[in-house]
Amino acid sequence: MKVSVALLQLLCCLLLTDGQTEVQDFVANGKNNQPNIWTEVRDIRDMVVELKVKLDMAMKENAKMAEQMQELKKENAGIIDQLKITENQLEGIKRENEEQPKVAFSADLGMRGDLGPQSTEITLTFNHIFTNIGNNYNPATGLFTAPVKGVYYFRFTACGTQIRQSLGASLHKNGQKIVSVGQWRNHDQHRYASNGAVLQLEVGDVVCVKLLPGYTIYDSPDNLSTFSGFLIYPLK
Repeated sequence: MKVSVALLQLLCCLLLTDGQTEVQDFVANGKNNQPNIWTEVRDIRDMVVELKVKLDMAMKENAKMAEQMQELKKENAGIIDQLKITENQLEGIKRENEEQPKVAFSADLGMRGDLGPQSTEITLTFNHIFTNIGNNYNPATGLFTAPVKGVYYFRFTACGTQIRQSLGASLHKNGQKIVSVGQWRNHDQHRYASNGAVLQLEVGDVVCVKLLPGYTIYDSPDNLSTFSGFLIYPLK
């Protein structure tokens, strides 16, 4: 009986000893197999710091881009304003051009042969019309009547063929002689003389070309003697 108890006690001790060893081995093995939490925490922290740095850089870059966008918006706004001003100016010029009267004429004597000499001045009727914009030149009377106050340009050419006769003509404004042209006798055939003037006219002023007394003028289908004029710009 005493021997049986002693054997039982020995068996229990062996079992307990083996159990402790197994538990210690399990605990030891368990610790060695588990990951290092602090290392992972540090890795995560480093990642967070790195992401924060990148985020700060991205935010700064975005802020810089936002400033550039604001500058571009201001520049674009200035360009748009300037374009509007330019468009308004162009519209104003367009309106002025549309409102400005269109005045221009050019005509030839429309005859074949010589006219003159005469004992008195006569108004030349340039009745072969090339252009008569505004119809302010009257081919029946040879008179141009200013439709608006403004600055005008006039030019005339006289041709002469009679060797023993002088050729000549003069530009008149309201009956007053402004400029003249002429060739004396004993000239070669088909001599030409031209002159012109810039005149400031009031509404209703009359301009014409007159044949000088004792002078001649010649024309042919080649349109050798002409009278032209146009409005340079109106005046207020």
